[in-house]
Amino acid sequence: MLGNGVKKGGFPHKVKKGTIHLPVYESQDLKLTFRTQGDLDQRIHGICSAEGGRHKWSKKYAFSSQNGKVAIVTGGAKGIGCSTAKQLSRLGMHVIIAGNNEAEGNEAVTRIQQDTQNEKDCISPAILTELLQWSNVEFLYCDLASMKSIRQFVQNFTAKNLCLHVLVNNAGVMLVPERKTADGFEEHFGLNYLGHFLLTNLLLKTMKKSGTENLNARIITVSSATHYVGELNFDDLNSSYCYSPHGAYAQSKLALVMFTYCLQRQLSEDGCYVTANAVDPGVVNTDLYRNVCWPGRLVKWLTAWLFFKTPDEGAATSVYASVAPELEGIGGCYLYSGQKTKSADVSYNEELQRKLWNESCKMAGIPDSA
Repeated sequence: MLGNGVKKGGFPHKVKKGTIHLPVYESQDLKLTFRTQGDLDQRIHGICSAEGGRHKWSKKYAFSSQNGKVAIVTGGAKGIGCSTAKQLSRLGMHVIIAGNNEAEGNEAVTRIQQDTQNEKDCISPAILTELLQWSNVEFLYCDLASMKSIRQFVQNFTAKNLCLHVLVNNAGVMLVPERKTADGFEEHFGLNYLGHFLLTNLLLKTMKKSGTENLNARIITVSSATHYVGELNFDDLNSSYCYSPHGAYAQSKLALVMFTYCLQRQLSEDGCYVTANAVDPGVVNTDLYRNVCWPGRLVKWLTAWLFFKTPDEGAATSVYASVAPELEGIGGCYLYSGQKTKSADVSYNEELQRKLWNESCKMAGIPDSA
């Protein structure tokens, strides 16, 4: 057993009566080594278990219904975010998809609703009745590359007078050409990290009111194994002097982990019933790879079926962190495949965490509470 009830090898195996089965997956460990910028070796663990040339993922857990809870999933229109929104919705949550493409967002809402209806034969009538009563999916516009848009989103959400029990900071870009957000920040740093930093801080008041001693509100931030090779350059967080898409992406993912740890420390000191954890979805077959050079895209296309997770599989750890009972009241963790995993050594440096927080507050124009 690992700490706080998390079993070695992944998700707990016990299935309780009255639970809803979701496609939550775990893999056995396969270690791959590949080169990244600066000839740094990076290991990604547990990508897949090869069997006869195919990867095999096995269902391990069924979660209790989450009727009445409210969740926000950024980037929920496609990929891992859409799968996360779908699975949380099937647990009975009211899920709000936050995204910057209204057409894609509304299409995702329709698709999730249709998928739920199509699978009604697999759900008991009693659970289906509850699911249809509580489950709801809607789209709200939010461009994480614009602080004005983020603030407007929070205003629109607050006007609904809803609680907020789960916030999944999922949206992101990867390996994009050098370009700026609406506020002039490098896009990886500005959208992946700073946008979520601002969004989380603006929603904290609602989350603190929503969490209780027995049912904490939860903040889940999606990072990546790439953070292990990331570096924070405080003299040039915008990568203005020497831009590298790999370096900028890795920096943004490292910043997300450090933000999570610093946030959890503040929440604990304040005695709030809110927890914050970072998750690593693994290597997932999504549209994020569209900015990879064409030889890389070709290799990805040829090997995705063997080495890449599906979006549903990639969403597993986000869903686990959102609802797993053994994580109740547990924060400040880096989770991969249902396990607490050690993040990069530098991510635990509290002095650097505070420095990043302070700089982020200045950039986002919010009071410094660290």
